[in-house]
Amino acid sequence: MQSNRRIILQAALTGFFLSLAILLKSQEMWGLTTSNFAGSTGALLNPSSIVNSKLYMDINIVTADAFFSNDYAYIHNEDYSLFKYLKKNPELPKYGPDDMAFDHFTSKTNKYAYAMELIKGPSAMVAYGRHAFAIYTGARVLSSLDRIPYHILNFGYYGLDYTEQHNIDYHNKNFSSVTLTLAEIGATYAFAFRRFSNEDWSAGITMKYLFSMGGAYMQARDLDYMVINDSTIDIKNLNAEVGYSIPLDYDQVYDAANPYEFPDPSGLIKGKGIGIDLGITFQNKILSYQKKRFSKLCRQKFIDYTYKVAISVLDIGFVNFKTNTQVHSYDDVSQYWINIDTLSYYTLNRLAGTLSDVFYGDPQASYRGNKAKIFLPTAFSLQGDYKIYQNWYAGGVFIYPLALGKSYVHRPPQIALIPRYETPYLEFSMPLSLYYWKYPRLGASVRYHFLSIGTDNLLGLLGFVNFTGLDFYVSLKINFRKGNCGKYNRNVPCENFEYGIPGR
Repeated sequence: MQSNRRIILQAALTGFFLSLAILLKSQEMWGLTTSNFAGSTGALLNPSSIVNSKLYMDINIVTADAFFSNDYAYIHNEDYSLFKYLKKNPELPKYGPDDMAFDHFTSKTNKYAYAMELIKGPSAMVAYGRHAFAIYTGARVLSSLDRIPYHILNFGYYGLDYTEQHNIDYHNKNFSSVTLTLAEIGATYAFAFRRFSNEDWSAGITMKYLFSMGGAYMQARDLDYMVINDSTIDIKNLNAEVGYSIPLDYDQVYDAANPYEFPDPSGLIKGKGIGIDLGITFQNKILSYQKKRFSKLCRQKFIDYTYKVAISVLDIGFVNFKTNTQVHSYDDVSQYWINIDTLSYYTLNRLAGTLSDVFYGDPQASYRGNKAKIFLPTAFSLQGDYKIYQNWYAGGVFIYPLALGKSYVHRPPQIALIPRYETPYLEFSMPLSLYYWKYPRLGASVRYHFLSIGTDNLLGLLGFVNFTGLDFYVSLKINFRKGNCGKYNRNVPCENFEYGIPGR
């Protein structure tokens, strides 16, 4: 019979790795954000892109983008079926001695997991000459595990009676887990500050106001421990901090007949913050810049480029939590913990008090305050794009995470090559990316008029390789193309083909 501790660990693993993989869907949307028809969506990768768009106006109805990936848990490709798992009550495979819903990789390296779910609601963009403006609404759910030791996950998978890892001294530093949910309202401004001959320089900024429904983090600076048997752990040193702010009553006892009150009496919004995106783009245009006035927005001309290079810094910012917030710290503590398998708790406050009592001999000693800060998944990005021939382009993107604070969502590093074919009515791309510098992925994206769908992990989605995460995105928008005034086209003195873009 499994111990309470084993059930807790395995439930945590299953909840994170399996439910997210079933519910979540893509991360960067390479086929969407790198397009010249991206409009306001392009600001997610570089805010300066909106002034360089082939669109003079863009109305986003809804864009859904989500992502989950990890390098610990997986489902064998022969056991995976996308449509089977999307059913209301899917029949999941069974692995291991306890019929877990997923298998695991056995490499003895630190593990990661990253999940992002984004809904971009009603949003709009307008380009007017050298200027472009955009407003947007949206919501995100972000989760990351960074540098998690494999042996901790193994104990979660098999339980503390996993004898292969008994009486081994494990010592790890600087690993973390962070979860953040937020809604956001933002505005983007881009300005083409230099247009001379074939040179075109533009810069952009996005300001976001954030409302968070909850967040939590665990940051372990040092952990040195040994599992003696299924009921005893020798924790030689623990230096860690835990903070959380969630819309639940921490003193409420949970059972099936008495579910948690949601939200708790303090309300749904637990934290607020700000976010900033910055970007700059250089384009080498096919034709020299010509200053021409236009009487209508639709008469603006798009001059294509031979190549462009851009840089951006994304998600600079944080969320401050001051409502229903607790921070606990364990500063170089140790404990020879006997009968850890009998650990039981009925409320979150009871759990926090028990852990504090174990390490400090005082249920309140670990408490450090009622304020916490979680930083956004800040990243530096370098982008490039080259026009191969007529409607054919090849783009490249480099993403590298930046740490602005101790508790931050860790954005995975990656590099991508995005060949694409784009026209006003039809566009497709086949992104090839290297995730975490070592996991190659092939994606696919298609846009037909106002509808775009795609994935950055096509082989995993279709079950050609082992399933380590689900990846899919969709976007529904209304686009208004530069140089196309519809029934008023007869009044336009010149067409876009004069400026390097076909007038179709």
